Amino acid sequence: MGDSSESEDPDDPGDEIDPEIDDPEVDPDAAGQDLEDGEEGPDEGNENGEENDDDTDTGEQSLVKCHTTAGPITLRLHRTWSPRGYDRAVSLFRQGYYDHSHFFRVVPNFLVQFGISYTTDAELKKFADTTISDDPKRPDLMPFKEGYISFAGSGPNSRTSQLFIAYDKAGNLGSSPWETPFGKVMDGMENVRGFYSYGDMPPWGKGPQQGPIRNQGARYIEENFPKLDRFQTCTVVSVKPDDDAAEDGEKDDKAVDASGDSARLIGNVKGESADEGQFPFGLFSIIVVLLVIFVQFVSRRHKGKQDGKSV
Repeated sequence: MGDSSESEDPDDPGDEIDPEIDDPEVDPDAAGQDLEDGEEGPDEGNENGEENDDDTDTGEQSLVKCHTTAGPITLRLHRTWSPRGYDRAVSLFRQGYYDHSHFFRVVPNFLVQFGISYTTDAELKKFADTTISDDPKRPDLMPFKEGYISFAGSGPNSRTSQLFIAYDKAGNLGSSPWETPFGKVMDGMENVRGFYSYGDMPPWGKGPQQGPIRNQGARYIEENFPKLDRFQTCTVVSVKPDDDAAEDGEKDDKAVDASGDSARLIGNVKGESADEGQFPFGLFSIIVVLLVIFVQFVSRRHKGKQDGKSV
């Protein structure tokens, strides 16, 4: 992306993903191409593109839970898919970079793009505008599926902060080196589909332009595109693939412990009840000894009185 992220040009397009020519809502004559001359398209990987589902990933993962004006969404991010992209996205989400920013590019059946923050933190903005190197392509994750999350870019090694979520007809995405996905929408995709759209950005539509968003901030959106949806807040939780199983196991263990405690408690209560119905042997012995002593004492005293009378 170079310096485009800091450009003062109001027409600066920033990071773009050209609409695919098979997008039914895009004029084929105006559509751009993502592949450079001579660049090969993505390998097909496995036939169904389902080799690397969440269940088979044993690497570091994060859940990003976001509240939006269209409803909650949860993203599951995978470091093994795209390590550099994952690290950058998780860091930005953790620092609140995307909070309150708009989904400024919503193209039905194609994608949702976001990532121009309204933060006033200069250091965070500088960090977000710093480019990161591309990650290796992942043919095994292709074709691009609805809900996949990736970076928008303007060329090799151009990833900064702008991300997109794919809709159902974005299968041709992923061929560019900066588009390697690093996660997907785990919950709330129906809310993502419901994001309001003013159409694509110029020249393919009449939606918002990135330059004015950067230069004017939220005011530009609120005055000209007031129906656009936006983030409210997001939280990040680090997870391990076996967390769910471990949590279930922990619940089972607790249930077993609880059952054991209950059994022990019931046993104690029964034991106490049994003790209450029996005369304690120790106390009985003491009483017997005391009775013997008392009888002997009375007997001797009575005998003494008799001897006195005899004299």
